Amino acid sequence: MIARLSLLFLFVLAPLVVSAQIIEPDRMRTGSFYSSIGMGAPADSYSSYSHGLGLYGVSVINRTAPSLSNPSHWGFIGITQAQISAGVTNLSATDGISDANNSLVSIDSFQFAFPLKSERLGLSVSFQPLTRSDYTRVEINEFQPNEFFDTTTYGVNLVGTGGINRFEMGLGYSFGSTFSIGYAASALIFSQREEAITAFSDTQFRDSRIVESRTGYSFGHRFGSTLRLTSLLREDDKFVVGSSLSLPVSIDADQSIRAFRNVNNQTEEVELNEGSATRSGTVEFPLEFNFGITYHINNVNSFTTELQFQNWSSAVYSYSNVHQGYYEDRLKMGVGYQYHAYARPQGVGFLSSLRYSVGATYDDGFLSISGQDIETYMLHAGVAIPSPRSRSSIDLSFNYGVRGTESQNLVKESIWGFKLSLNLAEFMFIRTRFQ
Repeated sequence: MIARLSLLFLFVLAPLVVSAQIIEPDRMRTGSFYSSIGMGAPADSYSSYSHGLGLYGVSVINRTAPSLSNPSHWGFIGITQAQISAGVTNLSATDGISDANNSLVSIDSFQFAFPLKSERLGLSVSFQPLTRSDYTRVEINEFQPNEFFDTTTYGVNLVGTGGINRFEMGLGYSFGSTFSIGYAASALIFSQREEAITAFSDTQFRDSRIVESRTGYSFGHRFGSTLRLTSLLREDDKFVVGSSLSLPVSIDADQSIRAFRNVNNQTEEVELNEGSATRSGTVEFPLEFNFGITYHINNVNSFTTELQFQNWSSAVYSYSNVHQGYYEDRLKMGVGYQYHAYARPQGVGFLSSLRYSVGATYDDGFLSISGQDIETYMLHAGVAIPSPRSRSSIDLSFNYGVRGTESQNLVKESIWGFKLSLNLAEFMFIRTRFQ
């Protein structure tokens, strides 16, 4: 059953991921208010088996599911693997005056990993979003055309989608069972669209619709390393220390602004900024560093702590100096615990065949607005359901937290979410016969 579901998601739904952030906006599908700033909010795509920890998993190794977080993990691959992750996030937002409920359904990532030489040299091909813009905002104002007219009220409905996607290919190489390194090259695709519809209370003013779209691409580099040490504090324990480094990527982007205008008594869509100096711009995704330590007390219990740093104060978004001025360095940290019930030889029953995860994270945010850091506190929990007949599995995870503040007329968001990951390590993905 798990194999059939995995194949369905991988080969039917995976192509939808490519267009997930560049499709026409759906007004029922909106995310965080803070994703409307700049190039979008960080998307935070984790390795599937560390979702329940709320951590990226740079020091969490799983031999039956591929790692998105650390290229060096690919050197430990023994069988071909694949995974696809999707999620649902609900946000209840308030600014102290009004409330809003938003929901976001997304396909987060997919990945294929192949052992070129079993447990020595591995290849990974993957897709994941780095930032996501997904929002709907309504702004209501009024003006008085002149002293002979009453005050006119107008509303602007803003709908935005898009972000930065990363298509990546890389290699991991292990020097025995103790140390491994990895490198990945990637193409970063920037695609962002905002539609502004303005409506007036006075019929003498014509409603308008303006669409801004920005596109561009560039290439990036990511590195990783893993060190594994055994029997340090007790006979059967294990320390895993992992790190990854993503270099900053600068994207040369192009902006198009289009609207409907009356041309020769006919309504046509025209480009408003053709030949304008503001058409070209730069979007730079910042340097990112991840570091983690996992301590396996035994083969049943493990504790993980991780730290992530993103140099957002050096990020560039030349299409808005105001938005770029909000950026600040981001520091995210967390701790988690996993209980591998299926590894207990005396376990009996379905609940004893699972893996359980819990975690807590703190994120000081990538934005500082009116002197307020947009912080996020989250609690996480997850369960993995291994297949009884193969190495495939299903990972389910849940999270709840709070982001932002109502101070300075900002937005506070209560967040709860659910993620589903299918990990395939069977069927045509079998152990290599020849080395």
